[in-house]
Amino acid sequence: MRLFCSWLLTLSCLALQHPAVGAATPIIAADYLETSPHRELIEYALKVTEAEYGPATLTFSGEMVQGRAEQLLKDGKLLHLVVFAPSPERERDLLPVYFPLSQGLLGYRLCIINSGQQYKFDAIQNLQDWQKADLSIGQGTHWPDVAILRHNNLTVVTNPLYSLLFEMVRQQRFDCFARSVDELVRDLQNEHASGLVAEQQLLLHYPQLSMIFVSKSFPQLAERLQKGLERAHAEGMVQRHFRRHYGDIVNRLRCERRRVLQLENPNLSEASRKALQRFAYTSEQLLAAPAKACPPQ
Repeated sequence: MRLFCSWLLTLSCLALQHPAVGAATPIIAADYLETSPHRELIEYALKVTEAEYGPATLTFSGEMVQGRAEQLLKDGKLLHLVVFAPSPERERDLLPVYFPLSQGLLGYRLCIINSGQQYKFDAIQNLQDWQKADLSIGQGTHWPDVAILRHNNLTVVTNPLYSLLFEMVRQQRFDCFARSVDELVRDLQNEHASGLVAEQQLLLHYPQLSMIFVSKSFPQLAERLQKGLERAHAEGMVQRHFRRHYGDIVNRLRCERRRVLQLENPNLSEASRKALQRFAYTSEQLLAAPAKACPPQ
């Protein structure tokens, strides 16, 4: 697989610099994007910029953790792009495409907890209550959320392997596996999630976005994706995509009327903040009064 990807990336590099007429350039993306809603936006951005940059097609890497994907992008080998939350290091070492692919939903966090542990959260009314209770949160070692949560004086337990975090919360190594609202349903359907449930009362929120990062070896690709996503937003495609993929999730979140614990994100760069302000829905828009379709309380 590695030799194949290396050969493919070499061809891609040459094609990005000298595109052949009619030939589609293979763009190697991180494996998890193959089944992600983000794939549709990326492919659309490539399509609407085809006249300027030539045809391109997404291919996908073998399975890898975030730290490995980040290193491959830094090396400029085996991988063209990933989707991450931003961090100062990632924005320094990689080429960011400043566009919130899920409209800022990444910063709205729900807890996956052990069945029977809801009582730990029922009395929590605000961030100070959480801190006093010293409830701990599980996260991936390389996730930027770790620094954000610790900045807000929350206890964080980490592991580099996503699958092991399910077992750790089940064994009560921490209390809350914090996941974005668009990840929660998928995670609870995961084979590792037996005996785990969604916490019912709280919503953690900090400004955050899912965005594309490109290897510095391919600046034209980053430029192309930025243009393509901005065009998709201007055409209304991004808004339709959001309603189709996340509309039910957001409506359910509104209906649940959770207590919102607001956190600071000290690592959000000015460029990332501006991207959220320009392209994403505000908290007021996302958490507006429940829809008429909400069941009676």
